[in-house]
Formats: sequence, C-alpha cells, structure tokens
Amino acid sequence: MVAIRKMNKISYSFDKANLRADLLAGLTGAVAGAPQAMGFALIAGVSPVYGLYAAFVSTIVGTLTSSSTLMTIGPTNALALVVFSTLGNTSSVSIEKMAVLSLLVGVFQVAFGLLRLGDLTRFVSNAVMTGFIAGAGLLIILGQLAHVSGYDPQTIAGWPEQLSSSLPRFFDWLVHLPQSQPHTLVIGVAAIIIIDRLHHTRLRNIATLVAIFVTTVFILVAGWSDVAIVAHVPQGWPAPILPPIQFAPELLSDALALAMLALVQSAALTQAVREPDGSVSNTNRDFVAQGLANLAGSLFQALPVGGSLSRTAVNINAGARTRLANLIAGLSIGLILLVLGPVVESITLAALAGHLIVAAISLIRPERIKIVWNVTWTARAAMIATFAATLLLPLEYSIYIGVGLSLALYLHTSSHSLIVEQLILVEGGRFRAAPLPPQLPTNEAIIINVRGSLYFAAVKHLESLLPPPRPQQPTIVIIRLRESHDLASTALRFLLQYQERLRQEGGDLLLAGLSEAVWQTLQQTNMVAKFGADNLYHSDNTYFGATETAYHAAMQRFLPPPTETDEPE
Repeated sequence: MVAIRKMNKISYSFDKANLRADLLAGLTGAVAGAPQAMGFALIAGVSPVYGLYAAFVSTIVGTLTSSSTLMTIGPTNALALVVFSTLGNTSSVSIEKMAVLSLLVGVFQVAFGLLRLGDLTRFVSNAVMTGFIAGAGLLIILGQLAHVSGYDPQTIAGWPEQLSSSLPRFFDWLVHLPQSQPHTLVIGVAAIIIIDRLHHTRLRNIATLVAIFVTTVFILVAGWSDVAIVAHVPQGWPAPILPPIQFAPELLSDALALAMLALVQSAALTQAVREPDGSVSNTNRDFVAQGLANLAGSLFQALPVGGSLSRTAVNINAGARTRLANLIAGLSIGLILLVLGPVVESITLAALAGHLIVAAISLIRPERIKIVWNVTWTARAAMIATFAATLLLPLEYSIYIGVGLSLALYLHTSSHSLIVEQLILVEGGRFRAAPLPPQLPTNEAIIINVRGSLYFAAVKHLESLLPPPRPQQPTIVIIRLRESHDLASTALRFLLQYQERLRQEGGDLLLAGLSEAVWQTLQQTNMVAKFGADNLYHSDNTYFGATETAYHAAMQRFLPPPTETDEPE
C-alpha cells in the first residue's frame, strides 16, 4: 500500500511490489515491539498488558492518520517514566488515571497540531534534551534494578516527598545487594548478556525476543518458581471504556508535560527520518495523529504514546516501504493479545528488566554529551541542570525546567549574538568592516552595521555597544539594518532616544537598508515622521546601495555652503 500525498491529504493505493517488504518489516516490528511495549509498561509501574494495548490500538490509529510514512507511533521510555512519576502505584485507580492521562495528552497534542505549533519545538535546545535523555536513561536503569535482582529497595526515612525517590532507593539497593534473589539475578544478568551480544549480530531486531524465549524456557525446565513473571494477561482484545473524567483537573499539568515531551521527541524524529521520496513529513499533522492515537488508546486504558525512535529504527532497518508495515505490526500485536495471552504470562520480569537496562544504556550517549560539554559554558550548564533536575525532581517538573532553560538560553544567546561593526567606504564603492571606534568622529558620518534580531532583550546589548555622542561634537550616525528584520517597540524607542542625543550635539541618526517589514512597522507606528522621512533609506535589490546613498547624503551636511563665486553665471 502506497501513501500518495497531495495538498496535505493522504490517499491509499495498493502496490504488490511493496507488500512482501512491508509484511516482513511489520512482523519484525511486532516481534521487537511487543516485548518493548511490555517493558515500557513496566517502567510506568503498570501491568505489561497496557503497553501491548498501546502498541496495538494507538499504533494502528497513529499509522492511519500520520503524515509520516515510516515513523512508528507507540509507547516510549521517557513517556513511561513520566507516567510512573505521575501515578506512583499500580492500583486500579491508577489505571483509570492513566486512561485519563492518555486522553488529556491526546487533547493537547491535537490542539498543538491544529494551532500549528510544530515550530515551537525548535526552542528546546539540544543541550537540554541531551541532559534529559541521559537522566531518563539512568532513571530507567535505577528503576529496573529491583526486577533484575529480586530485592525491592525502600526510600530512606525522612527523604522529602517533593523530591524523586530514585537515588535514595538506589543507595538502599546497594546496601542490601546481598539480599538479592539468586535465581532472579541469574535470569536478569543472562537476559542482559544475550541482548547485548545479539545486538552486534544480524539477530539484533529479535534480540529481546530470543532472550525472553531462552530465559522463559530455562526457568520452566529448571523449576525456578521463585522468579517473578508477568501478571495476568487477559486473552482477547480489550473492551472500550470511557475514562473517568473526574480525575482530569489533577492531571492537567502532568498531561501537558507529557504532550510537550512527546512532541519534542517526535519533531526531532520527523526531521531525522525522511519520507521515501526524500521530503520531510508535516510535523503538525503528525502531532494531530499522535493526539488521535492517544484519544483512541485512552478508551482501552493504553499507555500514552508518541513517536518512537527505537521502533521507527527497527521499522526502517527491516525494509519498510509504506505505512502498511506499521499497520501490520499493530495488527500482529493485536493477534498476540487474541491468542497468546497465556504464553505472555510466563515471561519473567527480570528478562524484561534486562531488556530495558540495555535500551537505557544506549540512551546515554557519551559522544553527544562530550559535544555539548565542549561547545559553550551555557550549553554545559543547561545539560547539567536538566540532568540533575531529572534525577532529583518528579519527571514532569524536570520537563518544564528543561523547556524554561531552553527559552532562557535562547534569549541569552540571541540577545548577545548581535554583531555591531563599522563599515568604511573604500575605492570602487566597496565597504570594509572594522571594529567600532571607542568614540564617535567629529564633523563626519560613520556607518554602523547591525546584524541580528533587535527584540527587546537585545536592545540593551546594542545600547552598550554603540559609542555615545560627545558634547558639542556633531556626528551623523548611519545605522544599517539590512540584516535586522525585527524592529520591536523597545528598539524603536531606543533609536529615537539615540537620535535625540545626537541632535542635541549637532548631529543626527540615519537608518539605512530598511526591509519592507521594517518600513511597514515604521509607517504603522507613525515613526516615519518622528525619525524624519529624509533620514530613512529603504533597501533595494542592490546590497549596500541604500547605505552608500545615505552616507553621501550625510557627508553633504558637513560640506561648506557654496559661495557666490561658486554659483553658475
């Protein structure tokens, strides 16, 4: 089946040439995705069956509505961590709250997509995401140590409730490591070794399935009944149930954090995964698709979903050509629920935990951390702060902190990224860039080139860079704004004040290279009259043309007036 994109609409047609490739890719995706979905449910602190529901219902709905042909929509490790941080236990009330959480996440995602907020994800910096993902990976490892060892660590007495309990539970686990259950520890370590070794072979896509099969058969043969297995998995498909909306008010903040996290991850995935024709899918349409997937999943108490990096990688590596591959993967997991429920119940929690530990280790990428560390001190600080917040605070709070840090970094960097330099006219009508002089020249014109956004936070930086007028020393300053398209009210007010100070000393301010957008701003705010129409020079198709014209006009003001002998007879 081939998706044909016209005017952002998707139609479907069948192509037998792609059917075999998509069938194999879909089955591979189901084999790899089912254990992964169960593991993510384990991270969320709920029964693995709710991960399977998400990989079945939500994946199918997301596949049919997404703009992306190859991206797999399903449970992710980071989303599962936030669910665990939100729910905190596995009671029946928590399952109902999880359904409401999926519903609210879907509402937010659909709203983000319809409002075309996809571009806002660009404001979450790579440094923040690197710190968050590394912290999330470490949290997953810490959270699965109990399942691998068989000892359930406890929170240290007196630990503040508003902080995450992951670190104190880890220290308690270390202290009581000798109390681990030997059989459980053997199964967990064996699963880790099998998965890790197979990841370096052609069997990497079924590594988890092989580890689960080997360890499950082993405990049955060895009679190790003390090794914990997956809880009851109902055979058949779940019946739709309306989520209890009364839990919605207390879950709004957590749902918003989940939606933001899912959208940032999927936006990055969309940019990385090209369509078969080489184009980039519609990010906003993908947001809506994920929202619809969560809305549908909430009716079946499924985990919240988003664009899955690991599942998408498996789908592509398995040779998927159309969206039929993801559709087959979702239907295959539905078939597993229909006929293999009792078999799934025999899977050990230690093996699933081993799979999650291997996956979490792959999230902590030393090369990415090194790049961020060596770039700038601001990026380094943002990464460390986000990493620390992920470990110490409830995960939904660390997401807001990460977004806030990204915006703060953007504002700080952009406000200090202004390039302000002097332009000196040389022979042939060319200009040479030079550093700004410490003071303005006398009875002369000076050209100052400003590159960068002049929004409110950058104006203060510009003010500190411009040489101040000198008493009774007239200078005409020409500020070239060809490469500054944002002229907000703060910048206009400052430029007017700077012009007034220059005029008080016998000089003036000219603005050159004004773009159409800046010119319209000046007209709409009645600033043309305030600056003086003769002091404004609109840009044209010739670079530096308006600037050169402004410079010659300014220099004319300092020429002595013509004498009577100079006048023509």
